[in-house]
Amino acid sequence: MRKEETMGRPIRFAINGFGRIGRAVARQWVERQADGRFDLVAINDIAPLETCAYLLEFDSVYGPMSGCIEIRPDRLLVDGHAVRYSQSPDLAAVDLSDVDVVFECTGKAVTPQFATAGLRAGAQRVLISGPSECADVTVVLGANDHVSRGQSIVSNASCTTN
Repeated sequence: MRKEETMGRPIRFAINGFGRIGRAVARQWVERQADGRFDLVAINDIAPLETCAYLLEFDSVYGPMSGCIEIRPDRLLVDGHAVRYSQSPDLAAVDLSDVDVVFECTGKAVTPQFATAGLRAGAQRVLISGPSECADVTVVLGANDHVSRGQSIVSNASCTTN
């Protein structure tokens, strides 16, 4: 994604996989909403919405979230901001045509079919939260993050690397 493609508007992102990493990404977004740089538009997970909302609000490691969490049909409301929620095991079946970047946080992006599901769903790019041989490039922030420009599928290396 080129900078001029998002100039003047927030980067719209989705989270696929709302486990430990997916929820950590969502919490970071909640804490930084005021800067207006990012807009969480969709979450996809195989767990029920009620379970995901509860785990986001009452995290065993980070503690209770400061924001207000509510549930609506197929929506998670975070401080009044509506986030689409889908419960599909196949991300390619979810409409992500309004998404700039999918944060792939399932830990299952080990096949090209799985890694490219977000692109097939309509997103412009996929950021895999861990190592994946299916990525176009593996990035270590501060070391080689310049190589991610122009790549469709980027791996964020491993948690121990970062």
